[in-house]
Amino acid sequence: MTRTIVIANQKGGIGKSTAAANLGRALSEKGHRVLLIDLDPQGGVSASLGVNSFEVKRSTYSLLMYPDISMARVLRPVANLMALAPASIDLSNAEVMLTTQADGPLRLRKALDRNRIPFDFIIIDTPPTLGLLTVNGMVAADELLVPVQPHFLAMRGVRSLLDTMDRLRQTMMNRDLQLMGLFATMHRPDSQISQEAIAEMREVFGEKMFSTVIEYDEMIAEAPVAGESLLDYAPDHPAAHAFRSLAEEILNHG
Repeated sequence: MTRTIVIANQKGGIGKSTAAANLGRALSEKGHRVLLIDLDPQGGVSASLGVNSFEVKRSTYSLLMYPDISMARVLRPVANLMALAPASIDLSNAEVMLTTQADGPLRLRKALDRNRIPFDFIIIDTPPTLGLLTVNGMVAADELLVPVQPHFLAMRGVRSLLDTMDRLRQTMMNRDLQLMGLFATMHRPDSQISQEAIAEMREVFGEKMFSTVIEYDEMIAEAPVAGESLLDYAPDHPAAHAFRSLAEEILNHG
């Protein structure tokens, strides 16, 4: 059975897209068929896997705006057992155009329902907003995964995201969406504030807070420049092992 995970946080600059790309790669390393869906107009996941969003002809924009297009026409293989539905720059226009459509929040879910290509995991990356593109991701998913930078103000953003999830469930738009959990990213182990923030998150969210912590490291930013996941660019780097650990926790969670 396919597990569909949306990765969301309205705060930008926390490595969300990098986490999506590397989590997908870690799962594919373990023999799982993975589809990555890039809903961010900035195309972070696509860039991390060597796909230029400015040159894409068929993209997630196509899936959202043209109801008859098949997933097969959009997908491109990016690694063993892993495919990408890339973003394109015109996704920012989709955010506006879909507001006039009665089924605007449902377009991605309908596209996935039309898909006949089997995957074990579908991972959806979203923009750093709570707009209609993020809502499309949340409506299409079964589980919500939240990367959180360990700063105290980040907790407020998480609450807004969880409020959105609750509204989607209450309006029956996706009553099955569940919070899988949260994980700390861009952690600086030498920072007292960072350590205290993680401790508070563990106290507030309990079992929903994953054990894995992704530490800040410049190597994580180098890999997308090379158009590769960190697991391919520097497979033995500690951060690569951290993403593998996160993948293992998610497998155990399921």
